[in-house]
Amino acid sequence: MKIAVLGSTGQTGRLIVAHALERGHDVIALARRPELVGTSVTGDLRVVQADVTRPESVTTAIAGADVVISGLGITEKQDPTILSDGARLIASAAPRVVWLTSLGMGATEGALGRLNGALLKRILRHEWNAKDVAGRAVRAAQGTTVYAEPLTDKPYADNGRLIKAEDYVPRMLPPVAPRGGIADLMVAEAEVPHFADADTIALFDGR
Repeated sequence: MKIAVLGSTGQTGRLIVAHALERGHDVIALARRPELVGTSVTGDLRVVQADVTRPESVTTAIAGADVVISGLGITEKQDPTILSDGARLIASAAPRVVWLTSLGMGATEGALGRLNGALLKRILRHEWNAKDVAGRAVRAAQGTTVYAEPLTDKPYADNGRLIKAEDYVPRMLPPVAPRGGIADLMVAEAEVPHFADADTIALFDGR
């Protein structure tokens, strides 16, 4: 399978690239700065300079890909429309999309409870609306959104699963998500789509 990875230089994006290569897939890593794409995993990897602010660079890069997995994120100094415009672009150009976003936002607003939800909205106010728009764009194209928060660098114990967002029972503390587990779940969903056209939440430790 040919998998294109958007946000391939981020902490999670790099793991998505590595995991897809480990699984034997042909990988196209999209990056504004290709020199920052690094992996110790060998395989069929093609690094392409692409930027969602230059739409033609992205559409050209993902041509022929079977699916696009996005770990795209932004900093407080970046324009949040990178997320919304990027999602619209990928959703219109890719045959399938698996898109990572933040639990408690968009289709999962309220999933963290009133207090934690209000705190999250305050912390992520810079990108709040853009992530909502991005999620809607992916779903409108019958893609899969994966909601997860907070992300950690803890080792993955092969104990993750995706559930439909409507089946999630809110809890006091958000379910911690190891980045390696997110990469594993997103690549697995790209390989065999159990949640095509669905909003999902990543859970770990069997909870």
